[in-house]
Amino acid sequence: MRNLFNALKQDTQANHTALENTFPFSIYHQKHLFDKAAYCAVLAIMKEFHQSTAGAVKQAEDTEAKLTQIAALIDSNAVLTAISKDIHALDANNTILNETHGPSYRDTHQTKPDSSRGTFATDKETNSVKSGLGELTSKDTHAHSNLLPTFHSPTTSAIAAIYVWLGSSMGANIISRRLNAMEQTIPTHYYQAMSECAKSWVSFKQCVDALLPELALNNENLVDNIVRDANAWFEYLIKLGKQFQATSTSKDMVVNSL
Repeated sequence: MRNLFNALKQDTQANHTALENTFPFSIYHQKHLFDKAAYCAVLAIMKEFHQSTAGAVKQAEDTEAKLTQIAALIDSNAVLTAISKDIHALDANNTILNETHGPSYRDTHQTKPDSSRGTFATDKETNSVKSGLGELTSKDTHAHSNLLPTFHSPTTSAIAAIYVWLGSSMGANIISRRLNAMEQTIPTHYYQAMSECAKSWVSFKQCVDALLPELALNNENLVDNIVRDANAWFEYLIKLGKQFQATSTSKDMVVNSL
């Protein structure tokens, strides 16, 4: 059987790179700039992702007791609470964070011409993003649940979900320190919570490696199926980003093409 984590690192690299180059996540290529509108978009998308993955992990835990130890490694309640705090703080502190810090952000990392740059300079544009933020974080998540792919099984979906979740936490501490170093007061509860999640990475790998032989007894293609589901989670995040951008564009966000 292939080494799972080597397979995950190698076979999800393309989607990992695509996600990093997808708006709004591409804002983190600009180390010294802060864009409130894009930051709001990141929080909205990650809230949707964490809600979806937490649900998938809970479903798998209910059907496969062996996954309880792995499921305990992500504190979904703490992470979702932290995101909500940041979203609330951004709304409450609108007068503090009402302008882009530094030159207008231009996203030059997109691969498709129709979404290669974003400019966020006015209150109208920020309000458009907030409108999109409200749609993504509203109680009606039917449209977003339709973006969820079909996974191989609850078990493979859950292991893949936690892999993407914890993998995304690896840079949380760096992002949090970078944002805290800005002149503006930027809420970073989410990245602080994800920094705590990052401490579970080694335990996650150890627990999964210990479980794999037993789980593979009923699934000879287990590693390949987990990798496929991990790619599906990455693709889900990419779709959320594209959907958010499309929604915001339709609400008068200025998005310039090459």
